[in-house]
Amino acid sequence: MNQLTLGLAYASEVQGRSLRMAELANAGSTGYAVPFSYARVTTDSAAAATQMATGARALTQTLSIDPETAEPLPTILEWAEERGLATGLVSDMRLTHATPAAFAVHAKSRYLPEPEIADQLFGEPQVEVLLGGGGRAMIPAETTLGASVPGLPAGTDGPSNREDDRNLIAEAKERGFTIVGDRAGLQAARGAERLIGLFAASHLPYVLDRSWDGLDDSVPTLAELTGAAIASLEGNEDGFFLMVEGGLIDYAGHENDAGAMLAEILDFDEAVGTAFDFARGREDTLVLVTADHGTGGFSFTYAGGGPGPLPDAVSWDYRGGPEMAGARHLEMLAAQRRSLVGAMPDIASPATAESVIAVIEEATTIRLTEEEAEDLARQLNEETLAPRDFSAFYLDSFLIPVALAARKLANHTQAVWSTGGHTSDPVLLFGYGPGADGVLGIGENTRVYGIIRDALGWE
Repeated sequence: MNQLTLGLAYASEVQGRSLRMAELANAGSTGYAVPFSYARVTTDSAAAATQMATGARALTQTLSIDPETAEPLPTILEWAEERGLATGLVSDMRLTHATPAAFAVHAKSRYLPEPEIADQLFGEPQVEVLLGGGGRAMIPAETTLGASVPGLPAGTDGPSNREDDRNLIAEAKERGFTIVGDRAGLQAARGAERLIGLFAASHLPYVLDRSWDGLDDSVPTLAELTGAAIASLEGNEDGFFLMVEGGLIDYAGHENDAGAMLAEILDFDEAVGTAFDFARGREDTLVLVTADHGTGGFSFTYAGGGPGPLPDAVSWDYRGGPEMAGARHLEMLAAQRRSLVGAMPDIASPATAESVIAVIEEATTIRLTEEEAEDLARQLNEETLAPRDFSAFYLDSFLIPVALAARKLANHTQAVWSTGGHTSDPVLLFGYGPGADGVLGIGENTRVYGIIRDALGWE
């Protein structure tokens, strides 16, 4: 909810518009989904996606298996394939990552070697459209993705992580799939009945880093991926099922990077708009928008320093109050030019205040004070890195430098964080089209599966 609020606030207070998600929600129905998993009130992406894909509670870190028997649970994508619908999975993450994998893979752990998950993803039933990253698990050992995928930009290429000579991309091409690796290839293949687009060896780059690294012309946006998937799938006369993930919102939350997160939210919102525009011209298409969980404990807050510029008529008594987060803080976040996880390695080792100031200002346009920079440099030079608050909830060591920087940036942006992990807050569930009334009220996220089945009229 707070991530959505960030997007809503920026669109309204800075851009003077509404989010496409808000347009969809206002034209349709809105409810809440509670992301409890099996015996847990917090969840991971694998269990959350499994529950939406199968309608059953799942153990964290598992992919579409029964929590007590470990038997495979049929997914909504598999149901759709059995009934003649075309299917697609789109993500700005690796396609072998938890969310897309849960719709087509059955495994006791999401952390199986990526090639094992890829082998299932490319198996039966055949998903007609796969667009995203993760190509390193689909190419022969000791090769690079660019050798198998035409047009792949050098900036997103990388080596195989397989230990065998299997080439899933070549196998898919023999089965009639069109293979693309960049924006131009995606546009040229628009409407192909079977389409695989692999745009990175691992995850696609953050929106900010895509621009920073000069990849805007070659790496497609999530909205472009969504539009291409719909163009390929809509030709099936029996209909289609498509899952689209904006997973980098979650990663920015793990990293406590509010500027990168805002850019990802807006990118995801454009993808929602693409789906909404398709659906509202028809009477046979259901669009659902939700999240799998919260991340980071993000929120805006207020701080000392006075409320800032006020109308002359406002009493002086009010001027003694705190400064509430407002449009100028949103503008600060929107001015960020590079993700913090990409920028922080550029700080000198050992860190100095001067290097801290230069690198963070270049990435965010925010200039830390000398005191903030000196303190951050001291923390970065400590033998064991950990935030001074809630250190037990920051488990990924490579993210801690970014979280430390986020604490200093919060003095300027008033964007605060409580964890590097997931949170248990309920998430919104929007629906538009036939069956959208099923989202009303509060229920577990397992009901997403039933809403889709009911909309399709399946017994």
